[in-house]
Amino acid sequence: MPKLGIVISNYNGWQDTLSCLDSLRQQTFRDFEVLLLDDASTDDSVERLRDVGDERVIFLPQKQNRGFAAVNNIGIRRALQDGAEWIMLLNNDTACAPDMLEKLLAQTPPESVSCPKMLFMDPPDEIWFAGGTLERKTGKVVHLGGHAKDGPAFSEKKQVGFITFCCVLFPRSVVEKVGYLNEDLFMYCEDVDYCIRLTDAGIPMWYLPDAVLRHKAGGTAGGMLSVYYITRNTLTLRCRGRSNAFCRLAGTLAAIKGGACCLAAAALGHHKGRSYGEWRGAVDFLRGKTGRMGQ
Repeated sequence: MPKLGIVISNYNGWQDTLSCLDSLRQQTFRDFEVLLLDDASTDDSVERLRDVGDERVIFLPQKQNRGFAAVNNIGIRRALQDGAEWIMLLNNDTACAPDMLEKLLAQTPPESVSCPKMLFMDPPDEIWFAGGTLERKTGKVVHLGGHAKDGPAFSEKKQVGFITFCCVLFPRSVVEKVGYLNEDLFMYCEDVDYCIRLTDAGIPMWYLPDAVLRHKAGGTAGGMLSVYYITRNTLTLRCRGRSNAFCRLAGTLAAIKGGACCLAAAALGHHKGRSYGEWRGAVDFLRGKTGRMGQ
């Protein structure tokens, strides 16, 4: 039974995924397995990843596009089934320093969740994530240190209010207590939702800067789709537990704002861009739509 199960989701990004797997082969900590899921890619990812030549990699290709939350849940369940004591969710467009796993496992306090220092791949001396804050009422998160030069200010181990699921480590007891990712969100904001649930459960979150990861950033999605899911899902989290009147007002205001931007963009000849995603995300929230866009 592996001590650590690492869950990686791929969607049309086999080149990044192979680089990520290569960084895991160089780890000083060796007692792990990789649950590699392909989320019904439309390129040749399945053929490229089917045989990566590593007995620690378990390839689980999906026939239908399930979304980030669902495929990660599949990987988490398999890791727990295989007896893993720890679970890590890891973006495929990352590269781990050789001692990252060793340091995370050694320094994570008991019954806690943790993340490494995350730097950009380019430029390599800039912070992408050094812990985060979460404003519960609005669902707004802030990446501490974003685009700042790495240095002593980001070298202190500390508790944080938010951890991006680009890379997150938690013991199996946390999953057993808090549960799985919210599949209604499909993609984006599932980490916001989970961090709220961690806080409610009294589980600390730690930023551990001795462990280092580099992130390409933007490898999962971008543009209109990302704005759509972030808009819709942020409204969902912001309105959870609030009155119907509050939800309608929040959704309507977001739809008006997005619609105005969408009309302005259309006047300039831009159709179905980021402003369309904002408008459509708000409208679908008002309609009660969840899961994949268009379903």
